[in-house]
Amino acid sequence: MSETVSQADIERELAELRARVQHAPASENELSALQKAIASVNAQWHISATLPPPAPGAPFTWRAVYFVKRMTRRVMVELLNTLVQQQNAFNREVARALTELGQQETRLGELEKRIADLEQSAQRETSNAKREP
Repeated sequence: MSETVSQADIERELAELRARVQHAPASENELSALQKAIASVNAQWHISATLPPPAPGAPFTWRAVYFVKRMTRRVMVELLNTLVQQQNAFNREVARALTELGQQETRLGELEKRIADLEQSAQRETSNAKREP
């Protein structure tokens, strides 16, 4: 079952992508604290159930500990994989929610700026109307 994508859909997606890129901050310095935290969460939300092997020149005790941990994990693999999958699903949803929160913060800032601009325009028009007889 293959999906056909129309040229209009492609153009719409490209336009949305261009708009997102244009509104993205240019550098790390322009990011707010929330945006930095969200970027950190998005980069680190996935966890793994596997243990990295010890370095090639690791002491014997490290290798022994690694071996014991590996055998313990094999015994508990089903439980651990279920827990890791649940934690990854939770982390993914938290990252998604924080990303949405950051987008709403950006939209809120834009709206506050528009409101301030409109209030200034209204004040100018009011003062101009008072000056004219």
